[in-house]
Formats: sequence, structure tokens, C-alpha cells
Amino acid sequence: MDEWPVVDSRVEYENPYFAVRRERVEQADGTTGDFYHLDMPDDVAVLALTDEGSLVLVEQYRPRLRDSFLELPSGGTNDEDPLVAARRELREETGYRAGTVDHLGSCFLTAWQRNRLHVVVARDLEPGDSELHSGETDITVHHRSVEETFAYVRSTPPVAWLAVPLLLAREHDVL
Repeated sequence: MDEWPVVDSRVEYENPYFAVRRERVEQADGTTGDFYHLDMPDDVAVLALTDEGSLVLVEQYRPRLRDSFLELPSGGTNDEDPLVAARRELREETGYRAGTVDHLGSCFLTAWQRNRLHVVVARDLEPGDSELHSGETDITVHHRSVEETFAYVRSTPPVAWLAVPLLLAREHDVL
């Protein structure tokens, strides 16, 4: 399919974390339409595997969703290499330091965001002290088996930032 030409593009709102951009495009039928998206750095999700084969998960409250969720350690890349960001996020949120990290793949989570989620597998973990920052002070670290984690995804409204990396890892025979 041909790309729709952008006839106008502007930032409608901006803060330190993202910008809301409006693009007016010429659609396939010749009419124009406005489409909005979030511009922000890519994210990384860390599938941290212990030597015993369990996953290191974090539980934290998500105020936008008004609930707590089990998740993979994750966060923004701050325009870093995804492997560098994965090591940092794992250390900050869980205290673990990874001996090895491997990039499994990347995906878009919604059509509202242009940033990608990079999925990284971390192994050879060494425990340490977490380095939580503002907004993360309620994080609790959990260890769950792969099957327990998939059961959690099946039993709750799944969050894409946990379900998609798990499926990607299973597809690549990591889990």
C-alpha cells in the first residue's frame, strides 16, 4: 500500500515524556484527515530469567489504570541502545545485574504510539540493591515460574506489555 502524504504536521502538546502530534494526511480516496499520535522514546521490557528458570517480575500500581499489575521490569530507553536500557531498568527496578542480555525483537503496542517496545532477555543474574526513582517506590519484586506467569496473563485482563514479550519469547524458544 502507498503511504498517505502528510500535508501538515504539528505538535499540539508536549511535556518531558512525550509529545502529541497531529498530522493531516491525504487519504487514499483523496480527502484529508487528521491523525494524532504520541512521539516518545522507545521502551524496553526485560525478560529476566533466573538460573532456576523462573521469571523476575515487578508488581506496581498503575494510576492511569487504577490497579496493580505484575509486569516485566521495563521503561523508556531515553534514546539509549535497548540492551543498555534493559540493563539499567533491570537494575533500577529489581536490583539484579544481568551477565548477558539478548535482543529478542521489537513491536508496536498500539497505533497511537510511534515508539517501539524492545524485548530483551537477561540471564546470569546477580542480585543487588534496586535504585528506584520517584513513581516507582511501590515496586515489589516477584519470582514466578513461566507457567504461573502465563496463568496470570490468562486470568486477568492482560496488559500487552507483559503478554506480548512472553509470546515473543515462547516463539523464539526462550521459554
